[in-house]
Amino acid sequence: MIHQPYYTIDFTAVNCRFEVLINDIPVISLETEGQMSPNIPINFGIFSSGKQNVVINLFPVSGQNIIDDKTKFEYVIKLFNVQGETFTHVKDCVTNKIQITQKVSDFKHSSSFEADISYEMSALEYSKDLSLDLKNNISVITEKLDLIYKKISDCFANKQYDSLFEIIKNREKNMATAMYLSDADANARINSLITDSQNGFSPMPLSHDKVLKIYGNGKLATYKKNNGEPAFFLFNPNTGEELMLELMFHIPNGKAEFEVI
Repeated sequence: MIHQPYYTIDFTAVNCRFEVLINDIPVISLETEGQMSPNIPINFGIFSSGKQNVVINLFPVSGQNIIDDKTKFEYVIKLFNVQGETFTHVKDCVTNKIQITQKVSDFKHSSSFEADISYEMSALEYSKDLSLDLKNNISVITEKLDLIYKKISDCFANKQYDSLFEIIKNREKNMATAMYLSDADANARINSLITDSQNGFSPMPLSHDKVLKIYGNGKLATYKKNNGEPAFFLFNPNTGEELMLELMFHIPNGKAEFEVI
């Protein structure tokens, strides 16, 4: 019996900008002009047992208009059983190799796998569908999105950490649930963010090249840079380090403003 099912995507990306979506939830979006081969958790994109949809979007690296013929993306969705600090590999759920054979400006690959999870977390079934506003009046979305980003930025700038936690608490609850984090580990995530802020990381203005992105089958909104990175980040002028924060927002039914999820 699987005690705590833990799904990951183990992949190799070569010479591309890529985006990995699980059930239209972005789990990683990066760019590499060489090769990278990480293994990352995807549970936070799995809200219920059953069929899970996987989408891999590939784009050219910055400065290019066409995907290079050297571009490739290989991945395996893996299932582990987690017991305490022990991760036991159970099986490979799906394996695919993507090789670009023609000149294209973007490429979309889709697949699926079956998952069986033991947790429950906030889903998007009771969130507002943003599709109509996106089509008819996009400023309705961007104005509200600008407002919530400003609230978060002000919390960092003014060291208002209780207010910050109140804004991101649903996100942290979902992450702790999906990743089977103990109370201590969940608190460590928040404390690490606070420590970074106290040690010189300050919020920066939203990136000038920010792009509105809609996910979650039309129910999630966020800003990203052209290269796929989050548009909101903290910067430490003493070390030159950047700390990017991946934030997703939805409007719960019955409410009018965005909330972090």
